Amino acid sequence: MARTEEYKAKEVADAIRAANGVVRQAATALGCDPSTVYRYADRYVTVERAMNDARQDLAGEAEGYLVAMMRDREHPKHYKAVKDVLRNYHPDDWTDKKTEEEHSGEMDIKGVDFRPPADTDADD
Repeated sequence: MARTEEYKAKEVADAIRAANGVVRQAATALGCDPSTVYRYADRYVTVERAMNDARQDLAGEAEGYLVAMMRDREHPKHYKAVKDVLRNYHPDDWTDKKTEEEHSGEMDIKGVDFRPPADTDADD
């Protein structure tokens, strides 16, 4: 059963921290709908900051795990971890899909002979 009374901003911020920034878990702990947690984050700087900080901490933990997988060459997802680290740290320089570069202008092919070379007999 959902609570109907108002929450204190500190109560919502504490729930968010305890849930590592996962709003659905914080809402479940508070006994409210996730939209209530988001509304508090919009209304109170302390709640918004708690959400951002908790999510940043969680992202840092995930990043650490990803780097550990990348460094463990025996890990079954080592190759995927390497690609993910490269994508995260160098998004403009890394892709695992080939892309076609677009070229502007025309190519001058006048005078280019596209016929295969004539067979020459070395025995002549």
